Amino acid sequence: MVPTIFTIILLALLSLGVLPSFRDIAKIRDSIGELQADILQHQTLLPIYLSVQQRKSKSLPEGISVNEVVPLKIEDLAKLPDVFETLTRESEVELISATPQVRSLQDGREMLRMDAHMRGDFLTFNIFLNRLNEMSFVESIESLTIDVTNLGQEMNLSVWLAIQ
Repeated sequence: MVPTIFTIILLALLSLGVLPSFRDIAKIRDSIGELQADILQHQTLLPIYLSVQQRKSKSLPEGISVNEVVPLKIEDLAKLPDVFETLTRESEVELISATPQVRSLQDGREMLRMDAHMRGDFLTFNIFLNRLNEMSFVESIESLTIDVTNLGQEMNLSVWLAIQ
């Protein structure tokens, strides 16, 4: 009789104590495997996330190029009207005027505002904008206005250029 009671108590302990522990251990092993897979995924995505956060932390004004901005040397400022003339000619847009705004250089700023007045078709003007955006010294486009006149479409553009 004692061995029977002992066997019953031992089976009860096994069924109530040990077997649930084995199930819990199996669940914990599964969750550890899932967590290890998550860690590997996070390690893969962390560099991408950090670069996106770094770009996001820079408050980029509308129209700014995502290209790295390389400042234009002061000695090259005299060539700016020629640069705009070349860009407009290649884009089949007529450059009426390209005027650097000297006031924008006040207080030791390292940016120059350039105002350009052009005439032509907006579709070809879009080519000009794309080529201008490829220029490494273009910081941002401040404003763009398009007027329709009897001579065609006239575009006024204000651009901020990085200088050193």
